[in-house]
Amino acid sequence: SAGIYDLPFYDEWDWSGELRPFNGLTLAHSNTFDKIGFNLSLSRLESSSYKENDYSKKFIGFLKMMYKFTPTSSLTFISNTLNKRAESFIYWKDSRNALVPPDNSLGEKVETNRYLFGLIYKSVIGTKLFYNINASYYLNDWKDNYTPMNEATSNLFRGEIQVNSSLSDRLILVTGVEGYTTFVNSTLFGNPKSHILGAYSLLDINFSFPLLLSIGLRYDYSKLDSLAGSNALSPKFGLNYKISKKLILRSSLGRGFRAPTLSEAFTNTSASGIRIKPNPKLKSETNLTFEFGVNYEVIKELNLDFAAFQNEYYDMIEPSVDPNDNKVKFDNVVRARIQGFETSTLIRIIPNEMTVNIGYTYMWARDVENNIALKYRPRHTLYSGFEYRKWNFDLGINFRYWSRIEEIDDELVDLGIVKDGELRTSVFTTDVRLAYNFREIGWPLDIYLNVKNLTNYNFIELIGNLRPVRNYSLGFNWVID
Repeated sequence: SAGIYDLPFYDEWDWSGELRPFNGLTLAHSNTFDKIGFNLSLSRLESSSYKENDYSKKFIGFLKMMYKFTPTSSLTFISNTLNKRAESFIYWKDSRNALVPPDNSLGEKVETNRYLFGLIYKSVIGTKLFYNINASYYLNDWKDNYTPMNEATSNLFRGEIQVNSSLSDRLILVTGVEGYTTFVNSTLFGNPKSHILGAYSLLDINFSFPLLLSIGLRYDYSKLDSLAGSNALSPKFGLNYKISKKLILRSSLGRGFRAPTLSEAFTNTSASGIRIKPNPKLKSETNLTFEFGVNYEVIKELNLDFAAFQNEYYDMIEPSVDPNDNKVKFDNVVRARIQGFETSTLIRIIPNEMTVNIGYTYMWARDVENNIALKYRPRHTLYSGFEYRKWNFDLGINFRYWSRIEEIDDELVDLGIVKDGELRTSVFTTDVRLAYNFREIGWPLDIYLNVKNLTNYNFIELIGNLRPVRNYSLGFNWVID
């Protein structure tokens, strides 16, 4: 695929005076030889970006290989790689230079190298028992050329044993243990290490009438370097009741636990004028979640889904600016609550040819103690999609809306770090896709045209960082047997 970014909406934003290009190429191959099967893909992605000092080039690799020892046992190897070289754009210079970074940020670059290697052994014992043994290693190495320079190398080791057993025709039990160990060497937050251990069990009960009950229990223990160890016992309950072929009710209630990450607890650096400091008093967060939903197929061509939810967070971890020294740190919001509901509708106007889907989410996320909205969370979100397939053509139109963000990091604006950072608006964006396939005439070829942000609408998701302007791309998929 290859494409271009359109010119900015306002002339004064046009820092380059040209259409900025981007491109991508993926080669993939899969095959099977006797007991060995594999899937391999290599990708190269390059973008000149619509923003100054935001050029990037990525190389992505994926390999999955499976060896079957017997019809009931196999070993799978998985590898993912990412090598990225990119310039760095964190926030704009000001609203009249929305696509240009501050002068002191020009020339900033980041280099990232990530590697994941995993092994999965599966074995079936009889007709009622099978188990998985998983082991993986994740390496993340990155550095920048900021002043001062930041660099970090992290090594994460993970192991898991999971057993699935059918206790009877109506009882299925899943149990397992997993552990993580992380070692980090960095200028950002020193050389901390962390250890996490978890054990879980989940029982699914099928009743004689159409009811499925899930009962789960999980124990977690986390120790992050110098922070005090923390642990939690998290139960979970779920119900799925099929009243009829067209009407299904579901509900769930559970407790969750999340330990702070090493970066949240120990980062000590600065970037583009934003200073970040560690928080040795950071605690783990817990939550209590509840959801109730219903799915109803009114007719074959019309499906409705509704869900209401409430999440209670205790000691929720969020970034904030310390007014004592104007540095950013991750801290525990004493109490947070996220309530709301979401609906989705699928309409098959012409079966197998024309469909429309519409979804809406209302989310009231707030800091309960201070009675203010949580940062960067829109209260209203709406999306809709239209798809039409006829003969060899495929037309898709997707529209997204979310309401104006209520709360941001105002301190970054008040301190003059991000000029005009308070500017934000509701978001309306439309994407269009047109595709054509040549398979009916014997050519294994698809071509497609994408237009993203069709109306060239200007909006931000994070403070002082404009999202992509209108862009066009033309591409093809060619399959060789």
